[in-house]
Amino acid sequence: MSTLIITEKPNVAERIANAIGTPQKQRRKGINYYVVGDTFVAPAVGHIFTLAEKNKGPWRYPVFEIEWVPSCNVNKASEFTRNYLENIKFLAKDCNEFINACDYDIEGETIGFNVIKHACGHDPISNNVKRMRFSTLTRDSILNAYKHLEPIHKEMADAGLTRHILDWYWGINLSRALTLAIKSAGNYVTLSIGRVQGPTLKILAERDKEISAFNPESYWELWMLARKEKDRVKALHKEEKFWNKEKVEETRKRCGKTAKVVDVKKSHYTQLSPVPFDLTTLQTESYKHLKISPKRTLEVAQELYTNALISYPRTSSQILPPEINYLEIMRKLSGIPDYNDLIQLLLEKKKLKPHNGKKKDQAHPAIHPTGEVPRTLHGDPGRVYDLIIRRFLATFGEAAKRETVKVELDNNSEVFIAKGTRTIKKGWHIFYGPYVKFEEEELPELHKGDKLQVEKIILDGKETKPPKRYTPASIIRRMEKSNIGTKATRSQVLDILFRRNYLRGKSIEVTPLGMGVVDTLDKFCPEVLSEKLTRKFEQEMNQIESGKVKSEKVIDDGRIAITKISREFKSKEREIGISLSRALQKKEKKSLGRCPKCEGNLVLRKSRFGYFVGCDNYPDCRFTISLPKGNIKVSGECKHCHYPTLTAYRRGKPFSFCINPECPSKRKQ
Repeated sequence: MSTLIITEKPNVAERIANAIGTPQKQRRKGINYYVVGDTFVAPAVGHIFTLAEKNKGPWRYPVFEIEWVPSCNVNKASEFTRNYLENIKFLAKDCNEFINACDYDIEGETIGFNVIKHACGHDPISNNVKRMRFSTLTRDSILNAYKHLEPIHKEMADAGLTRHILDWYWGINLSRALTLAIKSAGNYVTLSIGRVQGPTLKILAERDKEISAFNPESYWELWMLARKEKDRVKALHKEEKFWNKEKVEETRKRCGKTAKVVDVKKSHYTQLSPVPFDLTTLQTESYKHLKISPKRTLEVAQELYTNALISYPRTSSQILPPEINYLEIMRKLSGIPDYNDLIQLLLEKKKLKPHNGKKKDQAHPAIHPTGEVPRTLHGDPGRVYDLIIRRFLATFGEAAKRETVKVELDNNSEVFIAKGTRTIKKGWHIFYGPYVKFEEEELPELHKGDKLQVEKIILDGKETKPPKRYTPASIIRRMEKSNIGTKATRSQVLDILFRRNYLRGKSIEVTPLGMGVVDTLDKFCPEVLSEKLTRKFEQEMNQIESGKVKSEKVIDDGRIAITKISREFKSKEREIGISLSRALQKKEKKSLGRCPKCEGNLVLRKSRFGYFVGCDNYPDCRFTISLPKGNIKVSGECKHCHYPTLTAYRRGKPFSFCINPECPSKRKQ
């Protein structure tokens, strides 16, 4: 009998096979697998099993009778997983030992657990099922994991299975409740909301309401422009903000043509080097400096990981443990010209020690380069890789030192303050390079008693500003702070809200439809939007993983919560439906969700050649989607990718289609 190693993705199967021996590449039904002695290495392709309702019938809710089934039997978009499943079943017949080599996290544990149980027909927690645990896909890391196999982590699998079950309970039951409520009011539109989507949408809606309710107040700033020989100084009145215009004008009139330096204070402060990247910090820094969305950053980081260039990205750790061979990684990276000089500076240090953060992750260290040198990296992968390397190097840099100068100037007894800040020791700034964003405002050398000539007194009228809208990066930080969603799913949750036309824009704005959904649920069934309830389940799932709580209890709690919510929905179904119908009437008819290129809004346009879909950021973004000829109307939402569907009305039968050119339903079979 033989051993079957199951991986999460095809290219990982190849890497593992090449690391543990000299493999023979085999192919069955278009799927590559590998033979190393009496060991088979075969890939899954993500979740090849999914949850589905038992005993399907007319739509009803709440529904709790579910089972794990092949994804290809439920969703047409998952048809491509069928041959992967059949290949694993075929190989499993001749195997009596199994190794889960999927990504070492809750999702990877769940994927491997389901494959071994349902595809291989084997007990996934028996003694002849083992776990490979690795944080990088380098040869050494894979070999070490293969030589030191671990038992299956049942608690981690239980946590993953429970999360999927709860998300199914929320997603299916609440979507049915919303849709049937709308139907009761005479509309036939599918609306959806999820366990994490609801609270996230409410957070964004509350910020929008703050902005809408904000009443700006007028205030004035008084500035003095003065000169010492050739050097100019700009100073702000010590009052900073004047709320009375008469008072500021009187103050201005008292100012004369000269100002005297009455005090000069200098102070120094230290900027410690940054801590290593966890996933959230990588996503926020990538958005801040590179304008790459959190979802895209995760996709790119996953690609870099599977190519063995960085460690596993779905981590909440900000710690690089001592067992990582920093010296060897740097020596390998020094072969890349852009980093050689920087690395040589670090190698001159007597001791290499990173400035670690406080956040820990028992499964994986902070994100770091492996030392593997890529052949070529272009576009987003190259930019994110550069950010990760420079952050890694910066954590070993010395603290930077900055100097602040505060100068008090007296102008006819009116005190003005000039401030300056400069870097006097770059330290880690050298290594982080283009991602260091600190203003340098140097003041001329001034001493107590110096007299300056006043060139101008400027009265600057301003208004207070409302709170800033969330960006994709800042809302993910907010979700993390509130402990809703997971590090791996937060960007996906946000993307779904955009695709459902609940959100729009880079500075995120809730659409009238999204606001209507929030207002309706907040009025009739607030638990759907409850951060507290969602956080409770997140905490309980963490406790499942640590062995403190049984999954059965959490699933039972989920059933109780959904049953209560369903009861509330049914008692107010028509009222909810009417309220949602009003929200649908406010929905912009031409808004088609987020542009995949720039995160602008897709809109339906018409040229002399007919209709097409374009980005409202034109001409900065020239993304377009061609459409068939005929009259075009928005008709619904694609069940595969959640982009809008359009219907073309031509001679004969109307033709409906998804606008997303990358929709899984359009994958070639």
